[in-house]
Amino acid sequence: MRFAVDSNVLVYAINRQAPLKRAIAQNIMSRGRLLDLVMSAQVIGEFLNAVRRKNEAAFPEAIELAATWSLLFPVAWTGPDHIVDGARRAARHKLQYWDSVILEVARDSRAALFLTEDMQDGATIDGVTILNPFLPSNASRLDALLER
Repeated sequence: MRFAVDSNVLVYAINRQAPLKRAIAQNIMSRGRLLDLVMSAQVIGEFLNAVRRKNEAAFPEAIELAATWSLLFPVAWTGPDHIVDGARRAARHKLQYWDSVILEVARDSRAALFLTEDMQDGATIDGVTILNPFLPSNASRLDALLER
C-alpha cells in the first residue's frame, strides 16, 4: 500500500524534545525505504522551514536528511492542478488549504494512506485515509503497515 507522510512526521524524526514521537517517526522513515512511501516536495520544504524556525541548530542536519530522503523516496511535485484542486477540496471538506494541497498530491500519487497528526484521524477524504501515527490506538495499524 502506497502511503505519504506529512511534514510533522519529518520534524519529529529529528526532535529530541519528544523521544517517543521521534522513535515512531524514525521507524516510519527507516522502514519507508523498504515500503511504498512517497513524499511531496512541499512536505520536504515545510520540514526545512519548520526546523529552521524552531531549532536553527538542527537546520544543517535537516538539510542533510532532506537531501537523503529526496534520494531514497519518490518525490511528488506540486503543480497548478494540485493547487486548484486542493483549494476545491479545502472548501468542500473544510480543511486547511496547504494540508488539502498536500493531500491532493498524495492522492494524485496513488497514496491510500496519509500519515499526519494535523488532520482528523481515521477520516477518508477522496480515497485517502488519514492515520495519526503518534496515537497509541493506531500502533498496531502502523506496525502492520511498516511490516509489509
